[in-house]
Amino acid sequence: MKRIKIMIALSVCSMMGLSFSCMDQPRTAKAEQTDTLKVLAWNIWHGGHSKAYPGIGCEGTIGILKHSNADVILMVETYGAVHQVADSLGYYHRLLSSNLSVFSRYPITKTYTFPDSISTFNFGGVQIDVEGQPVRVFDTWLHYLPDTRLAPVEKSEEQIIAWEEAGSRDEEIRTILNVLQPFLVQSDSIPVIIGGDFNSHSHLDWTVAARDMYHHGGAVVRWPVSAMLEEAGFKDSFREIHPNPAQYPGVTWLSGIGEDAPQRFDRIDYIYSHGNSIKTIHSETYNANLGDTLQMEGRDFFYASDHGFVLSTFKINR
Repeated sequence: MKRIKIMIALSVCSMMGLSFSCMDQPRTAKAEQTDTLKVLAWNIWHGGHSKAYPGIGCEGTIGILKHSNADVILMVETYGAVHQVADSLGYYHRLLSSNLSVFSRYPITKTYTFPDSISTFNFGGVQIDVEGQPVRVFDTWLHYLPDTRLAPVEKSEEQIIAWEEAGSRDEEIRTILNVLQPFLVQSDSIPVIIGGDFNSHSHLDWTVAARDMYHHGGAVVRWPVSAMLEEAGFKDSFREIHPNPAQYPGVTWLSGIGEDAPQRFDRIDYIYSHGNSIKTIHSETYNANLGDTLQMEGRDFFYASDHGFVLSTFKINR
């Protein structure tokens, strides 16, 4: 969750407009026919190669991505890492902006941007061909302010929501849902997946059961971003598999506000799905302290991000 700078550049293939076909050259690692799709969403913190961790940061990030065996990667804070990641994985890819990029084991057949509504720094996506089944996946970054760590949990729910809506995240998600409407109408035949760094809490986490945990301060809040996604028919993949936030917080943001501040345990990174033909069958979140080591299925990887990531597997009914 950084004070992210303005968009620097788009890839050559990122033409402006609602959608267009733009095929990559054939790449390696095409999967056998399957009815499952594994999706990873991760803010990799300035390309995973910040000056703080030259070399080892990018190596650790790529190692994690490879070991995840994700079919699709929704990346935030790409910042110059797109070609190195794509070449290391052997994946098709789209650089939507300096911030957002999508990597796919399967061919990318269309790219979607919405220049008249929302910047590609915040939102964009692709359509992929999963052995004949089209799937639309969208990458997302919502504004980092107001800082989720500073939520005024001692106030009423109405006041907390007013604090949240003083920023732009609620308007950004309204815009995103608006531009997605034509795709949501078709989602039973062409599933829609949206993921990334939403920089916002979820009402599915701030429940009565969890009100006195994770420094929620007794607050029960219907946070607007997650509520609007739910009302639009989206399903939170992690909460589908782990519905009890008191038992499974799904932390993707481990950060104190200062040396004397309590550690916050927040979930601000998500993968959502939309459509009757797609079902979440597995979902986990992974995190480690920045500069520490992440153990993933018996292997250790240097962790170069301040965010955790979400890894969800979907079954697609053809």
